[in-house]
Amino acid sequence: MESINTLKGYDKVSDQENQIHHHHTPLPKPSSRKTLIATVSVVSLLLILAVVALTAGVFTHPPPHHPPISSASLKSVCAVTRYPETCFSSLSSSLNESDSNLNPESILELSLRVAVKNLSNLSISFRSINDMPEDAAVGDCVKLYTDALSQLNDSITEIEKEKKKGANWLTKEVVGDVKTWISAAMTDGETCSDGIEEMGTIVGNEIKKEMEMANQMMSISLAIVSQMKKLLLILH
Repeated sequence: MESINTLKGYDKVSDQENQIHHHHTPLPKPSSRKTLIATVSVVSLLLILAVVALTAGVFTHPPPHHPPISSASLKSVCAVTRYPETCFSSLSSSLNESDSNLNPESILELSLRVAVKNLSNLSISFRSINDMPEDAAVGDCVKLYTDALSQLNDSITEIEKEKKKGANWLTKEVVGDVKTWISAAMTDGETCSDGIEEMGTIVGNEIKKEMEMANQMMSISLAIVSQMKKLLLILH
């Protein structure tokens, strides 16, 4: 009986030890979770750094400029005008991405469009000060620059119409018409300037600058179309 009781007591001790061992043995799960969380955090941090680096690369590398051949072509064309610096600065600042392959014809059209923009601004400026009925010179300038705009727009329209036909638009007739229209527009600008000076009309310095720029751009367009044959031989 004593041996049986001893065995029973041993069984109880064994059960208690198993229970103690069961409750105090550390589980691997918490450690695994910590490792997983740390891994995800590192990966997230690397992804964020990669995005930041790519974004910084986009903003620190400016888009490429127009190919050098465009600048060379533009300078060669502007060299035949009376105002080569004004020609290059005005036209280069008005280039679009689609103007990467310049030629004398496209430069002529570009110069005409810039001249039209200048004349439009000038016409608006004169209308803004046309509040003095006794000052006929200002009213005359409004009419003159409206006519000059029409002459330049006729030039652009004629060129575009001939280009759509698919043939060479640089015929003697078309070139002659464009030269006539530009010359007429320049005459309108000169008539305005003469009228302002003769009547002693006071206009602001800003309008004077606009008048000078408009006159120069019309002169540039006229020089380009007048020297078109020469420019085609040089640049083609």
